[in-house]
Amino acid sequence: MVPGVAEETANQGIPKPSGGNSRASILKSSLLMSVMTALSRLFGLLREQVQGYFLGTGMGADAFAIGSTIPNLLRRLFAEGQMTAAFVPVLKDEMVFGDRERLTRFYSGFMTLFILLMLAITLLGIAFAEPIVRYIFASKFADVPGKMELTIGLTRLMFPYLMIISVAAIVQATLNAFKIFGPSAFTPVLLSIAIIAAVALFHDSFPNPAWALAIGFVVGGIFQLLFQIPFLRKAGVQFKPTLAGLKDSSVRLVGRQFLPGILGAGVYQINIAVSQIIATTLAPGTVASLHYSLRLQEVVLGIFAVSVSQVILPTMSEQSTLGDRKGLGDTLEFSVRLMALVTIPATAGLIILGDPIIRLLFQYGRFGEESVRMTVWALNFHAAGIFFIALHRNATQVFYAMKDMKTPVIVAVVSMIVNVGLCLALAGPMQNGGIALAGSVASLASAALTLVILHVRGGFFNPGRMFGSLPKVLVATGAMAALLLVLRFYFGFFDIQGYGGLGMFERVRQMGPRVAISIPAAMLVFVVAARFLHVREVGEISAMVKRRINRRKAGRDRI
Repeated sequence: MVPGVAEETANQGIPKPSGGNSRASILKSSLLMSVMTALSRLFGLLREQVQGYFLGTGMGADAFAIGSTIPNLLRRLFAEGQMTAAFVPVLKDEMVFGDRERLTRFYSGFMTLFILLMLAITLLGIAFAEPIVRYIFASKFADVPGKMELTIGLTRLMFPYLMIISVAAIVQATLNAFKIFGPSAFTPVLLSIAIIAAVALFHDSFPNPAWALAIGFVVGGIFQLLFQIPFLRKAGVQFKPTLAGLKDSSVRLVGRQFLPGILGAGVYQINIAVSQIIATTLAPGTVASLHYSLRLQEVVLGIFAVSVSQVILPTMSEQSTLGDRKGLGDTLEFSVRLMALVTIPATAGLIILGDPIIRLLFQYGRFGEESVRMTVWALNFHAAGIFFIALHRNATQVFYAMKDMKTPVIVAVVSMIVNVGLCLALAGPMQNGGIALAGSVASLASAALTLVILHVRGGFFNPGRMFGSLPKVLVATGAMAALLLVLRFYFGFFDIQGYGGLGMFERVRQMGPRVAISIPAAMLVFVVAARFLHVREVGEISAMVKRRINRRKAGRDRI
């Protein structure tokens, strides 16, 4: 039996959904993914440290940022976002109403066509890398000798990553549909290890160390795909290459759902592309500083917000298939309250401790004082959007679960208008901070519009239940923030201004005890304040942890 699935039919062997909403199941799966994602993010930060050491915010860093951004943009466009959103609900339908043979036909037909699509896009990307970079993403790079050529070369080298990681994303979505979340959450660790190893081994073998990073980037994608395949087989999913998917009604349904969805995703990617293009026109290092800042934002989003959104999509798809409209709303409300509990205090922590965090993580080698200043400035505004990004992600899952791919397009268009307008208005006076702020405000607009549409269409959620604990979370966050502010500015606990000449291990030795005391203390203050204020979700998490501890203790006692 596949873990997390209630039952399995004796004659067909397809795991059947439990139906309804299980808070305990969502919480357990979210925490599992959060732990695995936290591990991957720690390795990701180490990878960023290595990149910062060898590239700083110089020419190689800007070139690598653009070269890796292009296939990643297309990956999000064709695989992770809209394709997954179109694929998972249909896959759930096949799991609920189909048999094993029918599931194999659907999966094989879909995957064959998807692989061929991504292969074609990858080959076109390699062939047209020069005009894509030169005329769309980084025209200003031509002003710096060698920068344009380096960016084009890195883009060509990294384009195969698009096909590899896109297939890996669909495999991940399939595992998630079977409620197997751990393996795919772990795979980014492999990407980070591959990049770190490549830089360590080959940074002296090329004119610019960015080439070594690019090699590790592609190899890491291969590792991510291969690692998941045994788990796919364990779930009983078979893949037999076939072109029969062209005639398969379910495969065509995925295509019909994906076509409007890709418009929304395309609009979203235009947002990112416009931000990148505007950034290339600003001071040298702007692109790289935004890259490092976004990585820190994504640490918070990835550890819990993204984990929750990935967990709830299969659950919401089951609820939609079974006609459980109330369950959809309950799942959304619960997921938003969980994310508020994490993202709001994390936002405060990033803003207060942004400077020492960046110095501790990145200020090595070519990452100097100016790099720190630029990255901290961007991080202040990127952090402000964390909760709204998470809120929008979760709310949008309701539309995807109901196979409504058109509404997110409308929201994406509004977000694009807000983002592009603010980027153009703020980039001049605020530089990279203006670009970061534009993205955060656009996320706020997207989240607000999505919730309004959901509420108007049928009251999928109760605003009082969804946001009732928000004032309490803000008060608890205020208590935590007060402690961090006192520690930083009164006691100078995080003052590493003079650590620029110290190596990583020496910094960790000097800062480690302070971090080991202050960060857990801040978290404890938040949790105690939240419990005192009767934040329900804190109690539920505590109760779940206690139950697991008691079960393990009881097991040891029996032995």
